[in-house]
Amino acid sequence: MLICATAALTSWALYGSGVAIELAHPDLREAISLKLPALAGALLVGIAGAKWLTSESDKGLYKESVREAGKKPLTDQQREKVVQGSALDVLQQVKAA
Repeated sequence: MLICATAALTSWALYGSGVAIELAHPDLREAISLKLPALAGALLVGIAGAKWLTSESDKGLYKESVREAGKKPLTDQQREKVVQGSALDVLQQVKAA
């Protein structure tokens, strides 16, 4: 969630209404605005960023699962059990087999 918020804030600051804000301006509070398109864009960037990070972490877990599965022989029943669940579940199943 923190990563999503950071991605959304960065998107707003670089491409949304935040791009026009001068931080050294004495009336900074009046200069800050948040428009609906900027908010929607920031939200979209935050969601996409979270999905990308989840995908990358799952990819790493699956690679480790394949590495572990290659070290030991698995029965057909164990193979069926291993491929069900999240990436972390798969890794735990392979290590337990």
